[in-house]
Amino acid sequence: MGHVVKRLVEAIRAEDSQRLIIADGIRWGRDPVFGLAELGIAQSTRGYDPMQVSHYKANWVQGAENYPEPTWPLERKDKATIDKEFLRKDRIEPWKKLEQKGVGIHVGEWGSFNRTPHKVALAWMRDQLDLWKEAGWGWSLWNLHGGFGILDSGRSDVPYEDFHGYKLDREMLKLLQSG
Repeated sequence: MGHVVKRLVEAIRAEDSQRLIIADGIRWGRDPVFGLAELGIAQSTRGYDPMQVSHYKANWVQGAENYPEPTWPLERKDKATIDKEFLRKDRIEPWKKLEQKGVGIHVGEWGSFNRTPHKVALAWMRDQLDLWKEAGWGWSLWNLHGGFGILDSGRSDVPYEDFHGYKLDREMLKLLQSG
């Protein structure tokens, strides 16, 4: 794979030597690709872990309909806890090691599907935003309008506010603006 990416980067640089190039991490953007560090490109991670929180009852994720209702921090059946410190160690530290090699990092997509209880989604999102702010990384929410967003998300447990004909989740918007 590295040789293919190298040739692609060379071709892009031949057209535009200053073009920002961003490669996704591997395993759905979860893990950094250290073998690309010398290419002078950025890498993009994701912010969906744990999936039991971000994709609770998401109909396109196999088995998500059987996830127990999430909490944050998430208490697993095996009594392990997934919390902010777990995310720091498991999701942030590997990417910080790549960043130390001069690679720019950003969170290319993240969010919580509308079936996750609102208070759980907000607590989880707050921890994610804190970690990325601490790391100095930018981020991009999966969508602003729709099941992961602040407008017309379809959440049943949100006191929506009318915003130019859209249903605005003001509490989530304020949280995102703080991050």
